[in-house]
Amino acid sequence: MTTFWLLAAVLIAATTACMLWPLLRRRAAPDPGTPERSLLVDLYHDQLRELDTDLRGGTLTAARHAEARDELGRRLLDDAAGAAAGTGRAGTSPLLAALLLALLPSAAILLYLHLGNPVALWRADDLPESTGSQHQLSGAQVEGMVNQLAQRLRESPGDAQGWAMLARSYGVMERHADAAAAYARAVELAPDVAALRSDYADVLASLSGGSLEGPPMAQVRQALALDPDDPKALALAASAAAERGDKPAAIGYWEHLYRLLPADSQTAARIAANLAAARGTAAAAQTPKITGMVMLSEKAGRTQPGDTLFVYALPTDGSRMPLAVLRRQARDLPLAFTLDDAMAMRPDQRLSGQQQVMLEARISASGSALPKAGDLVGRTGPVAVGTEGIRIAIDGAIAP
Repeated sequence: MTTFWLLAAVLIAATTACMLWPLLRRRAAPDPGTPERSLLVDLYHDQLRELDTDLRGGTLTAARHAEARDELGRRLLDDAAGAAAGTGRAGTSPLLAALLLALLPSAAILLYLHLGNPVALWRADDLPESTGSQHQLSGAQVEGMVNQLAQRLRESPGDAQGWAMLARSYGVMERHADAAAAYARAVELAPDVAALRSDYADVLASLSGGSLEGPPMAQVRQALALDPDDPKALALAASAAAERGDKPAAIGYWEHLYRLLPADSQTAARIAANLAAARGTAAAAQTPKITGMVMLSEKAGRTQPGDTLFVYALPTDGSRMPLAVLRRQARDLPLAFTLDDAMAMRPDQRLSGQQQVMLEARISASGSALPKAGDLVGRTGPVAVGTEGIRIAIDGAIAP
């Protein structure tokens, strides 16, 4: 901050000196012996000699001669005064110089306080260490400046930029309620500025414990209506969509935002990570699957730990070509299972192509994929693809 004010003082001093130098510079007064003055005197003598000649020649009366001499003298005085004014009027102007010296620095400082961001200049390392805690002193200095800005806005409440600056300052100080009130005033004065609305939404979310639902989301929607490319509004909209579980909407907002950012920026890297996570979650959520539990009933008989366990889904039309197959061992029972397209035996025969399927669980002593007499088996269905928590009880055997 000290460097900034030193540079500002140097610039103000240089500007003031450039403006005051022409006003304070003293110029030389006109010399009575200058050529202009000598020319006037010579002309006066020539005309005076002509008047005397006319008087001696009788063409001019004595009264008229005296009147002409007086007129010639007045003309000489007027011409001499005009010449002196033309060469010596640029003297000093101390009153104007004093006014400029008093007003120019003050005007420059007031203009910066109105249009600039003086709060950003305050840093802890600008403050003396001998006055207790640096953090506390810095906070006191900042709060004093913010209070001055608030007082100025109370006197001139129509300054939208001033209210926005005050709101951002309150946000830095974590005075979210005051920041929200200041943003509300700024939005009222400048309703078409998208960035103000997205900042307002962020503060409202802070007051709501981080939730963007309700008034914060209303401000986000209005911001995007005003400017579909507003970065903060896009980020908030994506977060709100992810919060309510709408992954496709979140991905859309993040993709839009990512296209606006420099590819090598840290923000772009974070958005890319969000996209990767959201796409993975969305893909997993959209993959058709069936989940459940396989159990061995007491009625099924005894098994050996090395027996093979098959869990598979079959079409409801009676075909024996499995749509998805899971292979485990009998010692894994009871077994929690998941069947999905990744377990398909043929790319054209998958769970995702069916509305309903039949489920079977089979224990094979030989490990054969084909059912054989004596294999223990349990069946259920039809069940809808996407059903979770299905229970399959192995409670019978395939007849010879």
